[in-house]
Amino acid sequence: MNKLIIIKTTVKSKITKNNIINELIKNDYVACINVIENVSSHFKWKGKVEKEKEYILFVKTMKRNEELVYESIRIIHDYEIPEIITLSVINAENNYLNWVNESVINK
Repeated sequence: MNKLIIIKTTVKSKITKNNIINELIKNDYVACINVIENVSSHFKWKGKVEKEKEYILFVKTMKRNEELVYESIRIIHDYEIPEIITLSVINAENNYLNWVNESVINK
């Protein structure tokens, strides 16, 4: 499966953010993670409108590692129901695609 994907998740805690990043990168599950800080998230939770400051993580990996990434995030995440979604990549520059493919484990 040589398909590039981006997995998006949000976290509130700096510790959770760092733990997810460290776990995914040290195990070669991902090639790169971009972090957007200080995002204002508005949502409904258990019947109440909520607002939180969060981090958005954009995780670059290959489709073959999707479940490894999902499972790692689930284990580390401190939300009851974490957002873990996969974004399809329609096209990618070949050198970048090859770099991601070579940077992650081949399971």
